[in-house]
Amino acid sequence: MFRIFACLSMVALFAAPALAGEATDAVSFFYQDPGAEYLPENRARFTGPMLDFLNDADAAWERDEINCISFVFSIDAQDLDLDEITRTLKYDEAVEGERAVVTAHFANFGQATEIEWTLQHSGAGWQVSDIASLTNDWRVSSMSCD
Repeated sequence: MFRIFACLSMVALFAAPALAGEATDAVSFFYQDPGAEYLPENRARFTGPMLDFLNDADAAWERDEINCISFVFSIDAQDLDLDEITRTLKYDEAVEGERAVVTAHFANFGQATEIEWTLQHSGAGWQVSDIASLTNDWRVSSMSCD
């Protein structure tokens, strides 16, 4: 009887859904309102190359009305089906010290998409330092806005 109980306890333990951590919480904010990554009031959520790119994009717009951003990074597209994204959205989180990588997996208009978010922890909490599409092979830290 004890063996059966022990086996059932182990099954229940491993069958339980993985709980998202604080790094995933920082990323999930952007899936509640895709495109929010561009709003000036959200700049405190960024650091490093991601913050540099957003600031450069703002400066290019102010200087020459050049739009350096042609799609929504968080969904890797211009158009979105928010209901489908919300329904299919799953996260993987890997934290190592002050650095975390959160991968968002979802479908948008039937297309499977994976977006990798690199985060850095500071006194301000988890901040996004880079965003990359594993689906379409781009990374914000490799982009420039001149």
